[in-house]
Amino acid sequence: MLPIVKKVLVISYYWPPSGGPGVQRVLKFCKYLPEFGWEPIVLTVKNGEFPSLDESLIIEAKSIRVHYAGAISPYELFKVFSKSKRIQTHQLSAQTNEPIFNRFARWVRYNMVVPDGRIGWYPGAVRLGLNILESEDIDLIFSSGPPHTSHLIARKLSKNSGLKWTADFRDPWTDRFYYVEAPRNRLIRWFDKILEKKVLSKADQITVVSPGFFDQLDSRAPIKDKSKILFNGFDEEDFKEMPFPKKGNENIVISHIGSLSRSQNPILLFKAILSYCGEFSKNGIRLRLIGSVHPEIKDTINKFKLDHLVEFIEYLPHADAIKHMMESDALLIVVPELPGNNGIIPGKLYEYLRSGSQIILIGNDNCDAADIVRSVGGFCINQNRPYLDIAKITSIKTPREKSKLDQYSRRYQTEILSEIFSNCVNA
Repeated sequence: MLPIVKKVLVISYYWPPSGGPGVQRVLKFCKYLPEFGWEPIVLTVKNGEFPSLDESLIIEAKSIRVHYAGAISPYELFKVFSKSKRIQTHQLSAQTNEPIFNRFARWVRYNMVVPDGRIGWYPGAVRLGLNILESEDIDLIFSSGPPHTSHLIARKLSKNSGLKWTADFRDPWTDRFYYVEAPRNRLIRWFDKILEKKVLSKADQITVVSPGFFDQLDSRAPIKDKSKILFNGFDEEDFKEMPFPKKGNENIVISHIGSLSRSQNPILLFKAILSYCGEFSKNGIRLRLIGSVHPEIKDTINKFKLDHLVEFIEYLPHADAIKHMMESDALLIVVPELPGNNGIIPGKLYEYLRSGSQIILIGNDNCDAADIVRSVGGFCINQNRPYLDIAKITSIKTPREKSKLDQYSRRYQTEILSEIFSNCVNA
């Protein structure tokens, strides 16, 4: 480990006890940055509105210094009327036969709240951020979004302090999938694009999780000369207590970890399961859907009369999710069927790779996620393909070369980030 020589202010809404994919990237960066001479000091939200909670992650973050800024959340009103304790991603996607208040709340979120529903965090975060900059010898500012409010906070702090700033994009901004499913009015979209362009133009360095997302952002403002593709990854320490297992399932187990939105309905897989049951065994397969599932996907499962083969499991702590990955015969990735989906690489894909289980990706043949899956011997199936042979796919075992996996480790990706930080500060 290198001696700590520089400090970075990390601005992220998602932080333990938040669960889900949004927290993993920043948490792992902060875990490994000290090995490369950078001390992270985190600015996050106090009592934030998270889609899920994972108390187990608090232990991993205990050695990191964290400052909490208060926020006003428009989602509180949504929860009161929808009687939901937490707002899942699919609740902000269009649904059939949903209560009128849900539709109204979604319209307000898309057309009156810019850039996102976390903008109520901006005033408190800026005030606290300025105090941190006064009391700490900070060398660099790093923001990760979504929510892209994080970037607006970083832009303000960078402008006031003169410090260099690196902006990290885990997802697009104005091209996010739920804006495609439920387009916003032109005025709000125009204004949001202005904010997006200002952030892209003012940030000193930009990191993006995939080539496809880079292309989208570069079309908004030229970022080629100051950007770097920085993939998500897996943390080897998450697997050290769980070596590659021998599958001992009585039935073929196919699992999907994480949320499934309206645009991720794996109809091809459901047809394949029906075919398998007709040819081999009516009860020889199990589909585990771990995480929130859009109601329309549940309706499709009932339509195909597969409900007795499907196990719905609520959000699990990260360690338990990894255990399920390693025990499954195959793991499912569904790339949303939306325009501009080439850059979508679900964060769980990298942990799928490390798990050793077979991977089935349903989506565009040319998407970034498919390129990664093919490189390690997984299966990429176009949604429009007429047939999917489950028996064949789950019987093929493709050993994964360690050298191909290492490039996707969290430690390696953090080493690259530390180099980006150093180059940014020294430029």
